[in-house]
Amino acid sequence: MKKNIIVAVLLIVIIAGCKSPKTETPTQAGTYKLDKQMVSGGGKDTVYARKQMKIYTGSYFMYAAMAPDSSVGFGVGTYKMDSVNKIVEHNIYSSRLLDSSVNFNLAISRTNDGYTQVIPGIVKVHNVSYKMIENYTKVAATDTSALDGLWKMDAAYSVTGKDTVKQTPTQFKIFESGHFMFIHRYPVNKEGNKFKNGFGYGVFSLKNDTLREEDQLSNHAQLQNRKFVIKITFNGNDEYSQVIKDSTGRSIEVYKRLK
Repeated sequence: MKKNIIVAVLLIVIIAGCKSPKTETPTQAGTYKLDKQMVSGGGKDTVYARKQMKIYTGSYFMYAAMAPDSSVGFGVGTYKMDSVNKIVEHNIYSSRLLDSSVNFNLAISRTNDGYTQVIPGIVKVHNVSYKMIENYTKVAATDTSALDGLWKMDAAYSVTGKDTVKQTPTQFKIFESGHFMFIHRYPVNKEGNKFKNGFGYGVFSLKNDTLREEDQLSNHAQLQNRKFVIKITFNGNDEYSQVIKDSTGRSIEVYKRLK
């Protein structure tokens, strides 16, 4: 009987040892800086000059870009890693598509310090299909925080003296391992039918109820290289408000987490 037990145990050990190790799909979470963007098609390659950052959390992404003429393009959405070398991104909101439901299939090639993504059929002109190729370098992460994730602005107010004005931008903000980015589209006339796009990117730290942000890239000149000390208040895990004070008054913003 004892001999049979020993044989059975040995068989279990041998079978367990023969099992193939699990292959974990690499995470895309992190912050990336664009090194090169090229559109290829019709026998021609065109390289576009732009400053662009992209942030992935575990399930969301956000990117923002600024061209030499200071025009802004951005996008935010969900993503799914279909395999090690394929990502499907789903648009939530972008400067070009707004809230249209569109998927993009990205072919990913990982490098030692980042990755290359290819989006086939990004546009078709005169029956010629073009693909977009982007090379990214990963930016070093720092600490995680309770803010990490994607948030959408729920309300915003500007307070000057006794006057309070409600603001109506469409704005999203993402935090990931010490880096942040916000994107927004806001009306520039009283009728509310003319809009501009904007963004800001930088590094942050959170300690207790104090959020410290340093903007490193933005199309808003008044934000570039500026440091902010922001008072924040959490309402549970999925809502927070922030207050920024300056010489003219203060701004109040309320955000809700996208889940």
